Order: sequence, then structure tokens, then C-alpha cells
Amino acid sequence: MSEPLKIGLIGSGGIARRHLTAFLNHRDQVRLMAVCDIVEDAARNYATRAGVDAVYLDVHDMLRHADIEAVDICTTHDTHAPLAVAAAQAGKHVIVEKAMANTLQGCRDMIAAADNAGVKLMIAQHLRYSPEAQAAKRAIDDGRLGEIHAVRTHLMGGGNGRPREGHWMDDRKRGGGMLMVTSVHHLDLLRFYVGNVKRVTAVCRSLAPHLQNGAEDLVAATLEFESGAIGDVFGVGSSLAPEGRGYILFGSKGTLHSTTPTAAESETSPTRHFGKLMLSIKEEAPGQGWTGPNFEPLDTSGVDLPTTDYFVNEILHFAQCCRTGSEPISSGRDNIETIKIIMGIFESSRRGGEAVDLDDL
Repeated sequence: MSEPLKIGLIGSGGIARRHLTAFLNHRDQVRLMAVCDIVEDAARNYATRAGVDAVYLDVHDMLRHADIEAVDICTTHDTHAPLAVAAAQAGKHVIVEKAMANTLQGCRDMIAAADNAGVKLMIAQHLRYSPEAQAAKRAIDDGRLGEIHAVRTHLMGGGNGRPREGHWMDDRKRGGGMLMVTSVHHLDLLRFYVGNVKRVTAVCRSLAPHLQNGAEDLVAATLEFESGAIGDVFGVGSSLAPEGRGYILFGSKGTLHSTTPTAAESETSPTRHFGKLMLSIKEEAPGQGWTGPNFEPLDTSGVDLPTTDYFVNEILHFAQCCRTGSEPISSGRDNIETIKIIMGIFESSRRGGEAVDLDDL
């Protein structure tokens, strides 16, 4: 058995707390060695919960002095690229929270730095690492849905209340807005299932007065995939909208859709972002023809994942890739294609809804 991967955490806020389970319960594979945050109390509180002694207030101090092989970046989106580049240049493997970076150039810089240093770069698109997503991918790859003709995703409502006044999630320059904060999960999952997008047409609007620097809370977009499938994306952040989020895949042989999680599922399930995945396969009864859709929960048995918690699974996958040299499922080279969709949506909206070819970005 290989030694556990020694990791330094950068940023100890909300999303970092979701990574704590992996650090506490899987010490044989990942070992948190240091915590860094510009807010000392936050860093020390996290370190205490994780049983870590080494606390840093400066990233470069941690990269120079901590006994680490990798970093886990859980900071605001606008800091991802410079932090990932610095870590790679210091010879550390990098896992960084979604969204990969605020700009395509930032994404390219991250990929180049990791390649030049010979280290792994993985984006923590955690929905890919749920049993449901892995089972859906298996069903698609096995041809159970046939050819995927169309996909659709929606995100509605104000969530559990908007962030406090002036929060970075409301600021486009810092990576705020619906697309980078939440819809990126949906777009990435559709890419995971269907492949890359080649063209987008979109309109974005900023309606709420608290939004800063053009952060969007209303999005409508059409996607054209390289496979020939088309996609529909809709998002509205108004607290007046009914809560709802989900996606659907229409295939020549079957249809797959998610449900909105119930309150109980949101409280207890690691897959709380969605509810269940429901699958209907087109079947013909003898002498009756097609009997219509009959949706049943997607079978997730036999999925090769260590746990049912996608945050744990992604971190363990990262550690395995660092040890074996394999490419992460959500590598930087893969995930720049998700950011291209978002940048294409922004550009199409800026052009008044013109179609934008993503190869031109």
C-alpha cells in the first residue's frame, strides 16, 4: 500500500468543510498536513477540527515550508488560477474547487504550469463522483439510451437565501453569478455525459440590485454539442421563483431525468444537489407497440466508488491519480471545456444573442 498523499488546504471556508470527511475518515489515503487561510481564526478552527498543527496565513510560506505533496484549493474563483500556478511551480499536485478559473487564459495558465512541472491538476466537479452520475454515464456508454438527441437543465429559486451583502458570489469580477457559482455543476455534468459543446447562443441578465459588476441571475442558452445533440439551459435566481433544479437527457432508446431533492433528501443524502435519477427505456409489448414511458430509479449497484459521498470520492480519486500517474476524470485539460461553455454564453449575450463558436474563444 502506498503512503497517504500529504495535502495542504488553501482556504478553510464553507466548501472546505465538505472536504473534511475525507481527511478525517480516510487517513490511509489522504493526510491533511497544513491549513492556510488569510483569516487566522478560520485557519486555526479548521486545523483544530482536522487535528492539524501547521497553520499558515501566507500561501507561499506553506508551499516553501510545509511537509506537503499536494494542495486543495478552496478559495474564491478569481484566485484559483494564480494559486494553482504557484502550487504547480512549487512542484505540488493541485486539486481546485470549481469553477476552474474566471478566464480561459487563467485555465490555460493552470494547465501549462501543471504540465511543465509534471504534476496533476484536477478540478473538483464533485457531481461526477456520485453513484448516480457514474451509473448514468455507464448507461449512456453501454448504449441503453441510444443516441442522445437533446438535453435540458434548469436551476430556479433563491436557494437558502442569498449571501450576505457584498459577498463574492454576487460579484462577477470575483467569479460570482449563477453560471460560475451553481450552473457550472449542471453544464459540467452534461459534458460528462454527452461530450463537448461546439456552439452556444445565449442571453444573460442581471436583475437583482445587490449584484455587482454584471453578475447574472437570469440565463437562457442553447447548446450545440459536437455529437449533434442540442441542449437547453435555463436559470433564474429570483427568490420569487419556485425552488427547482434538474436535468433530462432524451435518447433514441430511452430518457433519463433527475428529480428535485425532497427536504429529507437534502438533509440526509450526499447527492442532495439532485434527488433521484429516473430512467425509462423504450419497449414494445407484443401486439401492442410502444407502451409509453415507465420511469424507474436508475440502478446504481455495481458502481466502482469508495463511498456514496461525492466529496470524499473526488478527493480519493485525486490521491489515486497522484500515486498512479493516471489522468483525473475531471482534469484541467478536460475541464477547460466546461469554462468555454460559460465564456461562450457570456460572449453570446454580449453580442445580443449571436451564436458563438467555442473554438474561436
